[in-house]
Amino acid sequence: MSRTAAPRFTPITTDLLRWWFGEEASCLRGRHGFHDRQRRLIEQTIAAHEAMDGESLRLQQPLHRLALTQEAQQIEVMLALLVWQLLNRNDARAAGIEDPRFTRHFILMAPHHPRRERLQQVFRGLNPTGGHGPRDFATSDLARLTPWLIPTARRQEVHAFVRANVCEGAPSRSQVERGGVIALTDGRVEALECLARLPHAMLFDDETRPPHLAHLQQDPHELGWRHHVRRFALSRRGFGVQVVFSEPPEFRLRLR
Repeated sequence: MSRTAAPRFTPITTDLLRWWFGEEASCLRGRHGFHDRQRRLIEQTIAAHEAMDGESLRLQQPLHRLALTQEAQQIEVMLALLVWQLLNRNDARAAGIEDPRFTRHFILMAPHHPRRERLQQVFRGLNPTGGHGPRDFATSDLARLTPWLIPTARRQEVHAFVRANVCEGAPSRSQVERGGVIALTDGRVEALECLARLPHAMLFDDETRPPHLAHLQQDPHELGWRHHVRRFALSRRGFGVQVVFSEPPEFRLRLR
């Protein structure tokens, strides 16, 4: 069991922390799992978030900043946080509890087509040869990471939610009304439409750049719309949580 799995966490969060970081679970899967930086960021994010109550969440509209630059590591952490939110929301609803700290609505900002295609692979798998026909879920990152990402008894529940609720662009009204969505948006207007339609959502954004691009080469217009979306997320009615992947301070210093 993780040293952070204290009584202040919900029961399912405690189970997840034990599954991800506990010695027994780690041994059973051959030591495959998160590395130390990922573990630290996941634990810090969960601890800070679950310490809030409904009123503080409403007032603060929290933004969790995670210093990770490698795409594969970001994907693993993003999936862990999505599973944490989803299962907590499901358990609260099953118990008749309205806990605003947790949601089944997720927005993933991906301004460029290659990034959206990569996220489609994360959740839905690869396209068949020739690009026609349904994607193969068995080739998705989620399916590959399932043994150390999702406790055995909850896997079908998570897989069913993901397979039914991934969309590209702003979610439709029917998707919002049925209580769950994973929206892959291109940012700008689409991201604002998503936020406007979802009264309570977790937004994921990656503001890092590949190592071969200098920090000062970022497009000012791109930075502008990103900040605008975040301001809107913080100012609108309803609850919002933002998770932003950013460069570690030491990485930014090396680029100067």
